[in-house]
Amino acid sequence: MSRPVDLTGRITGIGDEAAPGLPGQIAVARELGWSALELRTLGGTALAELTAPAVRDAAELLHAAGLGVVCLDSRIGNWARPVTGPFSADLEELERLAEHGRVLGCRSLRVMSWTDGGLPEEEWAALAIDRMRRLARRAELLGVELLHENCTGWAGSDAGRTLRMLAEVDSPALRVLFDTGNGVPYGYDAHALLTRLLPHVAHVHVKDALPGDRPGEAVYTLPGEGAARVADCVRLLEDHGYRGAYSLEPHLAVVPHAGIRADADDDPALPFVRAARGLAALPVPPAPAPAPPAPGPPHHREPTPTPPAAGPPHHREPAPSGRHKPPTPTPAPALPSPARPPSPPRPPAVDTGLLLHLLHTPTAGPLETGPGAPHALASALRSYATAAARLGFATVRLAAPAPAAVLREDTPLPVRRAVAADPSFLERQPSLLLRLGPERPRERTVMFNVHLDTVAGGEPPAFDGTRFTGRGAVDAKGPAVALLAGVAAAAAARPAIGRDVTVLVQAVAGEEGGALGTFGTRPLVEAGHVGRLNVFCEPTGLRHLPRATAAATARVTVDGEDAVDDRPGAGHNATVLLGFLAQHLAAALAPAAGGGPSPAVCVAGLHTGTLHNKVHGTGSLLLNLPYASAAAGAAAEDALSRALAEGLREFTARFSGLPLFARTASDAARITRLEWLKRGLPALGAQPAWGEELLARAGIDPWPAGEPAFTCDAIWLAGTEDTYTTVFGPGSLDANRAHAAGEFVDLADLEAFAARISALLTAFADDLRCGAADRSAPVSPEKAGTA
Repeated sequence: MSRPVDLTGRITGIGDEAAPGLPGQIAVARELGWSALELRTLGGTALAELTAPAVRDAAELLHAAGLGVVCLDSRIGNWARPVTGPFSADLEELERLAEHGRVLGCRSLRVMSWTDGGLPEEEWAALAIDRMRRLARRAELLGVELLHENCTGWAGSDAGRTLRMLAEVDSPALRVLFDTGNGVPYGYDAHALLTRLLPHVAHVHVKDALPGDRPGEAVYTLPGEGAARVADCVRLLEDHGYRGAYSLEPHLAVVPHAGIRADADDDPALPFVRAARGLAALPVPPAPAPAPPAPGPPHHREPTPTPPAAGPPHHREPAPSGRHKPPTPTPAPALPSPARPPSPPRPPAVDTGLLLHLLHTPTAGPLETGPGAPHALASALRSYATAAARLGFATVRLAAPAPAAVLREDTPLPVRRAVAADPSFLERQPSLLLRLGPERPRERTVMFNVHLDTVAGGEPPAFDGTRFTGRGAVDAKGPAVALLAGVAAAAAARPAIGRDVTVLVQAVAGEEGGALGTFGTRPLVEAGHVGRLNVFCEPTGLRHLPRATAAATARVTVDGEDAVDDRPGAGHNATVLLGFLAQHLAAALAPAAGGGPSPAVCVAGLHTGTLHNKVHGTGSLLLNLPYASAAAGAAAEDALSRALAEGLREFTARFSGLPLFARTASDAARITRLEWLKRGLPALGAQPAWGEELLARAGIDPWPAGEPAFTCDAIWLAGTEDTYTTVFGPGSLDANRAHAAGEFVDLADLEAFAARISALLTAFADDLRCGAADRSAPVSPEKAGTA
């Protein structure tokens, strides 16, 4: 039986056929209820010719309208660029569009394969393949994908040529863009071409047409009214597993490359909207029934190969040199042998291009960088949502929370101050909620949480074929991309995943910078977007950590008077006072030698001034106090307050007899104050036993009980009923240099993480199918360590 085809949320279009300028294109998209656009020209200017400020303005307009971008239509290799022309123009356009795509939230570039330039076919072929290979190599490094359209060019209208180009270029950065209607003017059967290219299709253009009076001419129609077999193409794509976008390019009023424009009195949006609505209502025929088996002995028939599901361009393992090996041919089956061990399963294929694109996209938030630094988190989230959509995920929400949901007593002070200082602070840091499958009760839902924001700094990103480097490689853009691979592998192994089991992915802002999820994870959790099983993807060395500490952050501030170096005793010496307090607090709050209840303290930073000929009368000392329970947190806060008061008394007693510091000693208590930047946050403690057993069945080892936990957004699941929450991810915060120069993650670790995610989802689905009992007895809480 064939599934009914519902294209809701998946139809988009090339905006410049509806309106020349971006405001008009956005207006049409919103009228049609679209979530994205495909961009080719803005105001008549090709995308690659736009300036960086113009692209930033365009991104702001699109984001404000709630629209993403699914593809950037380049001029690389198109009808105006013969294969004998300057290749530098194509390389330069690739570089510019890769940079624009990071701002617009899109890594897909439409390309073609050059006209012949008067060359014979074999020379044309050799040059076209060589150019595409060089483009693809550069695209791999930039994290973008080239989508070759069945249009003008050497490989445009012939499936055999396209397959040859894909094989000889041999790059995960080169895939196919299939246009339903191009076969009509170019004189070939597009549906037949599609049947051969199905495994390579990553994006679809929709147009329809009837043949014109002369060869090469076409009369364009509404979808389904021409000779392109649009409905049959859609059925073929859907039955093969295509879950990407259908992008309308109707050519009804505007055909930019042919110089066809709407008359001054005509509105090109009207036929464009009619075509869009026609596509949405397109009657798609059922899939043909399978043919009856041919007569004859079973061994006279070849098995029908199962077509691979459409997915990201990463189904090849990288060779040690950094190149990607072609798929290994499947050998003929040998005679059964009980001594022959089974081949190990291949790990889920991680989309290396998506990860590089995200690593290139600056996502450190204002709390990390300060105002004015590039911040493209919204664009990164849209790129991530587009990649997830190809796997069947729907975007439930991509927005920032309302200030009222954020500004609370337990919200860290830096967040409250940032919102007060800049009303647009929250708007620029949205979070994304994705869902695979229908909305289902919590007991049938698994939630994964990842963050795409990073700390500031770091080197330019790179990938050498085995290792990614760059800010966010391990914390946590790498795990975010590997997560999608794991979910896709699980859904392929268990059709119940995405049907009977719903998967939520929270891709959040505000994990870094001291925000602690208060405007990312917390609002989503409090809105009920959680599962029975909840996994926070942070580096844990592929061991699961079912607890998370919280931390209170305090600032001890001295607000005295400065003095000049000629009379140092005339002022207050904040350096000496805070230095004394730092040592006193470090000793007073250190864990007892016998492992007593004293909390650990992180003496985080001391600052007074930089001048050598001045006594600095003001300064501050930062301290961080981790804890494993609310009671322990309250005790830590009380211990700090008492230790500070004791330290001030000791300072006064020790320094009051020294003339240079007598004034500081006398006024120490008056000029010193304790300020809490964050306090009262929950900690994740005891978890039900059934979760431990589930993870064990999935082959995931627990975090050793003697190792300390750390702080992450998992704290916001504390106390949530009927759930199990754990922290799990590849790599290590320390060993992989998270938050430090040289941050990295190995592809093998990402693949191993994806495999375990697949196993975990599979075990969860199998438990539901078998009606596993809810074993909800809590395990004993474990002592938390330092953050």
